[in-house]
Amino acid sequence: MNADKEYLDSIKSQQIPLCVLDTQGSFSNIPFVFFYENTDSSADFMSSGILRDSFFRTMQQFPIFAGRIKGEGRGRISIVIDKDNVNMPDYVESTGDVHIDELKEAKFSWRAWPAVVATAGPMTSANKDGEIKLINVHVVRLKENSGVLIYISVPHYVLDGEGHMEVIRRWCSIYQLIASRQAELVDELPAYTFDRSIVLQELPKERAPLDDTTHYTFTKFRLLAELFAWISPKLRGYILSKIVEKQKAESHLFHISQSSFESLRALVSQHLPDNKDVTINHLLLALVTKTLAQAQAAASNKNSGNRSTEDVLPVAVIFETRKQLLLESNSYIGNALMPKIALKPLVELESPTTAESLATTVYGYKELVNNIDAPLVASFIDAVWQIPSCFTRPIVRFARSKTAASFVYDIMPNMYEADFGYGRPVWVSPIEPFRANATLLLTGRNPNDGVDVFLTAYPEVMKEILANKFWASVAAKTY
Repeated sequence: MNADKEYLDSIKSQQIPLCVLDTQGSFSNIPFVFFYENTDSSADFMSSGILRDSFFRTMQQFPIFAGRIKGEGRGRISIVIDKDNVNMPDYVESTGDVHIDELKEAKFSWRAWPAVVATAGPMTSANKDGEIKLINVHVVRLKENSGVLIYISVPHYVLDGEGHMEVIRRWCSIYQLIASRQAELVDELPAYTFDRSIVLQELPKERAPLDDTTHYTFTKFRLLAELFAWISPKLRGYILSKIVEKQKAESHLFHISQSSFESLRALVSQHLPDNKDVTINHLLLALVTKTLAQAQAAASNKNSGNRSTEDVLPVAVIFETRKQLLLESNSYIGNALMPKIALKPLVELESPTTAESLATTVYGYKELVNNIDAPLVASFIDAVWQIPSCFTRPIVRFARSKTAASFVYDIMPNMYEADFGYGRPVWVSPIEPFRANATLLLTGRNPNDGVDVFLTAYPEVMKEILANKFWASVAAKTY
């Protein structure tokens, strides 16, 4: 049976209500590109037919991707699946004019990629046909069949980083089963759940107080934010896409080696009363926000007309809470992210980075990052669950600021596990265009040697970041 028809026949009409944990990240997509090398010049390397067939067999196990995002007023949003009008996953294949060796020589720099890789933008918005696709895949077969590049993008409405990785892990598993003529085993793979009510089922009875800034950001009524929650997902996506497009943010990928991390921790340890719990995430949160604030100040001094009137740097620090919500199995496909909003004094962040000043910022973040336990997550859910429109409040606040930043605290799942049967990818990368002032921590090609840091900023600010000597002493620019 044709894979597309079999997929369509498997779809059942249903409605999946989303929750605030889904909608708070709804403005963006999660796009990554996986590079695979045909090391033995095999003619049937990552067969196009099996890739497509296994993808649509995978989609049968993720019926949510067949739906459409529907706003229901006051920020309530559902994924509506109509078996007679399926929102078909966007799957395309093309041939690139770039050889894998050229990509390797260029260290997989974005500039070396084939002309068009991303088939969706960084923000969740409608395509040229007026549809918001819930999954976009572009398979690019490289020159002389030297390798394959796979772009996969999913709106944050549907899932988080763990869910994104689970989709490609399952695709890899099904590809291998079909390739080894064991397709009958596909239906025996564990099933997924998309029911958002599961989030509430294991909340503890205990509660811990939510910090005032985060509570205020999400619960304070703001008319503009409320109106923004009422408009359709398509219009909201269009507006946010235009805002990000206007930013013209510059992106770079850096690598922080394990030795650099250890040296940095040793440097600040003598100024910290207790440094045993200082992780690479904690150190990088402090270092990135100091470096960003210093760069913003330097850029502002060179162009006083753009000087910020704020005396703090608003930072949304985003935490993965699957462990706290007892959702650590891979069966739940949804979002489990919790942001905490920090307002860090610029007078502290803009001071030159030394061992002592960095230790001060690390210590200042200690309470923010060390108390992400189940009672706190439960308090956050209590605060936002009954206010479905509240997800637009931080979006509006941050979209109106040139300095506000976001920092995803937890390292993304190891995407180098995505093996279709021909070995791990030789490289995994986010796409270049993204919103300004964002930081994402990624597992590097060697998971035992530090992390990769995806960092974005306005061009004039990024110029100052790249010139920052302390940052350059810790972070090696990949591209």
